Amino acid sequence: TYSLEHVIHAEVVLTVALIAIGRKVIILDIKTVSGITLIGIGSIIIALCVGYYYFKKGLLMRSSDKF
Repeated sequence: TYSLEHVIHAEVVLTVALIAIGRKVIILDIKTVSGITLIGIGSIIIALCVGYYYFKKGLLMRSSDKF
């Protein structure tokens, strides 16, 4: 869609990032990963979820302003 509209769709980027980090968590071997790495992965998940929430909230507020 970028090549046609020349606009980066943030929702798609956030969704793909959440799917990728979720896949990483599923295949993660807890025995070989340090605690700081687990904290980092958790921080990434929280940051992506907060970003996605505020993005969706902004879209909702923008669409309600039109009416």
